[in-house]
Amino acid sequence: MLVHKRIIQVLVIFMVLLIILVFRLAYVQLIATTHFSKHDIDLVEASIKQRTQSFILHSGRGYFSDRNEEPLHVDYYPSLILFPFLKEQDWPVRKVANILGVKEEELLNTIHTAKGPIVFSVNGQRRKLNDVEMKKINQLKIPGVFAHYVQERTENIAPHLIGVTGENATEVKRRYGEQVSNGTISIHSEVGVSGMQRSFDPFLISQGNAELVYFVDNLKQPLFGFDVKYTAPANPYHPTEVVTTIDKEIQLYVTKALREVGITNGGAVILDPKTNDLISLVSLPTFNVKNPFDMGAKNHIVTTYTPGSIFKIVVAAAAIDYNLTNKYDLYDCNKNLYGDGAEPRQLGKVTFHESFALSCNYTFSYLANELLKIDKQILDKYGEKLGLVDQVGWNSDVYRLEEVSHFPEEERGMITVDDQDIGDYYAIAQTAIGQKNVRVSPLAVANMLATIARGGEKKQVRGASKIKYENGITVVDFPPQLGANSERISAYTAMRLQQLLRSVVKMEKGTAHDMLHSAPYTIAGKTGTAEKGINKKEMSHWFAGYFPADDPRYVMVIIDLDHHSGDVKTLKAYRKIVEFLFGYDEKIDRAVKH
Repeated sequence: MLVHKRIIQVLVIFMVLLIILVFRLAYVQLIATTHFSKHDIDLVEASIKQRTQSFILHSGRGYFSDRNEEPLHVDYYPSLILFPFLKEQDWPVRKVANILGVKEEELLNTIHTAKGPIVFSVNGQRRKLNDVEMKKINQLKIPGVFAHYVQERTENIAPHLIGVTGENATEVKRRYGEQVSNGTISIHSEVGVSGMQRSFDPFLISQGNAELVYFVDNLKQPLFGFDVKYTAPANPYHPTEVVTTIDKEIQLYVTKALREVGITNGGAVILDPKTNDLISLVSLPTFNVKNPFDMGAKNHIVTTYTPGSIFKIVVAAAAIDYNLTNKYDLYDCNKNLYGDGAEPRQLGKVTFHESFALSCNYTFSYLANELLKIDKQILDKYGEKLGLVDQVGWNSDVYRLEEVSHFPEEERGMITVDDQDIGDYYAIAQTAIGQKNVRVSPLAVANMLATIARGGEKKQVRGASKIKYENGITVVDFPPQLGANSERISAYTAMRLQQLLRSVVKMEKGTAHDMLHSAPYTIAGKTGTAEKGINKKEMSHWFAGYFPADDPRYVMVIIDLDHHSGDVKTLKAYRKIVEFLFGYDEKIDRAVKH
C-alpha cells in the first residue's frame, strides 16, 4: 500500500513537471519569440543566426556627409565580396583577376585566410570598384563572388558635431515603442547619444541591415544547393544621408593646424558670415573611441567660458549707440582696471579707438560704469542685439518633432550684472573686461562676429542643410533662419565696430598686429585673455575675427583653454589657417574660371 502511494506521488510530480515544461515550451514558441527573458532576446532572429553566416553591406543607420557630399565618418562604395567556401571550389579566378587588373594569387590569398565573407583588399586597403567592374563581375554569376556597395566605417573627422551612437535596448523601446512592437525597428539598433546623431535620430535609426546571407551546417560549412541571398529592410528609402554644411578638407586642416601649434585643450570654429553656415568645428581633445565619455567628449565650441577682452565688443557697441565717446576723448591707460593704481602696461593717454586696439582695460571699465548708470540691463541687451547670448544654433520644429537642434549640447551665454553689483565700480569693471559672471561659448562669439560682419543682421548658425533619402529625394530641409531675438544693432554701429576690429590687427601696437598684419587675407578681430580657476593663475586665450576684412568670407574663433603667458598658440594657429584658406580659395577660383 505504501509503495503504491509513493508511485502515485512520483507520477503526480512527473505530470506537474511535464505540464510546466509544456507551458514553458508553449510560452517560448508562441508568446516570447521576439522578447525572451529580461534581455528581450529575439529567438527567431537568434535561430536564424545559428543557421546562417552573413556579410553586412550596410547597417541601415543614416550617415553624414560634408557640404560637397563627401563622407565624414563612413564610406559607401562598390567592393568585391568573397565567401570562404570558395577555397573548397574551382572557380574562374582568372576572369575576376583580369577584370580587376590584379594577380590571381592576390585573390586566392585573400580567400585562404578568410574565416567569413571578406572584402577584397590590396595592401590593406579595400579595393574600390567602378561601375563597369561591378557589372562585369556580377555578370559572371559565380557563387560566392559578389560586387556590391559596402559601407565602411572611417575616422570620424567631425565627432563633436556628428556625435556618437550606442546600443541601449531600454532607450530604443522608450523612443520607438510602436516600431519595436511591429518589428520595424530592432531593440538592438544603435541610437544617437550626442550631437546630430541624437538630434536627428528619428531620421537615422536603422530599419534593418542590408546583407548577403548563406546557410551553414553545424560545422559552419555551407549547405550547397542554397544560394547566397541578398536581404534588405522593407523600407527602400534607408539609409538616409545628412548633408552637413562643413567642408571636409578645411575640417581636416584645422584639426592638423591646432595640433601642430600645441593646442590640446580648446578648439576652433569657422562660419560663412554671409549664410551663417558652419564650415568647421574642431574641439580638442577629441573622442576616445574606447572611452567616449572621458574628457574628449566635451564639445568646447558649444560650452560657455570666460571670454576676457572679447567682451569689450559689447561695451563698445553700447558706448557708440549712447554717444559716450568721440574721437577727441582721451583715456588715461596708465591707470589700472579700477582707476586706483598703475597699470603694468603703460599705454599713456589714448583715444577710444586706440583703447580698443590696445585692449586698454581702464577705458572699458569706465564706460561700462557710465552705461549701467543709464540702464541696469544695458550689457545684457547689447549681448542679445549682437547675437551673443541667445541660443545661436539652428533650432526649430521639424514635422512632429519639437525643437530639433543642430547643436543639442549648446550652452546659453550669461552676462547678468547682479543688483548688488550696481554701483560697485570694481564688480562692474570685472564684467566690462569679460570676467566675473560673463560666460559665452566660442560658437556664440563666432555668431557675434558674423553679425557684425553682415552689418548687424542676426541669423542662427546652421550645421546641416538637409536630410536625404537613399534615392536622393530630400526628406528634411533646414532653411536659413534669423536670430531668435529681433533686436539688433544699427548698420552704423556695425560699421564702427568693423573699424575697431580692423584696428586690432592693422594698428602697429594692436594686440594681434605682430602675428597677423602680414597674413595674405586682411583680418579684423579681437584678442581675449581670461583668468580662470580658484587662484586665477590659470588662463585661457581667444582670438575672434573675420577675413578678408573688406569682404568677409570667413569668421573664425580659436580658443586655447591652457594658455601660458608668452606663448600665443591661438594667433599661431590663426595665421596658419588663414594662409591655408587663402590658398584653398585661390585653387577653387582657378577651377571655376577653367
